Amino acid sequence: MTNPHPPLFGLEVDHGPDGVVVRVEGDLDFETHRELVEAVTPLLAPGDPARHRPAGVVRLDFAGLHCIDSSGLSALLLLRRRADETGVRLLLEARPVALERVLVMTGTHDHLTAHEQDSDGQGRPGTG
Repeated sequence: MTNPHPPLFGLEVDHGPDGVVVRVEGDLDFETHRELVEAVTPLLAPGDPARHRPAGVVRLDFAGLHCIDSSGLSALLLLRRRADETGVRLLLEARPVALERVLVMTGTHDHLTAHEQDSDGQGRPGTG
């Protein structure tokens, strides 16, 4: 059965001097989580050092996120693991209440937001 009203979901990737920002809009769920993984994974790969450097920092901007389910959470955990393996800093920014609630309820908040510290050692709310 097809969904007559598929969830609205979109990603916007901006490359900048300080890394990459991936803006997530809509519902991050079973139907859309693969799209996020497929868009972000290449940004975490070290690639050929002569032709491509890893971003160093990948910011996931969730200001436009409506909701997240277990598949969306699984995608975030996978991306965290891949970022840690390649040494890329993965930050979860502009986290809405719905995302914060899921992270806290599932005990994944500290793991997914482990990189919140600025260079001066001060935590920044809404990043991780």
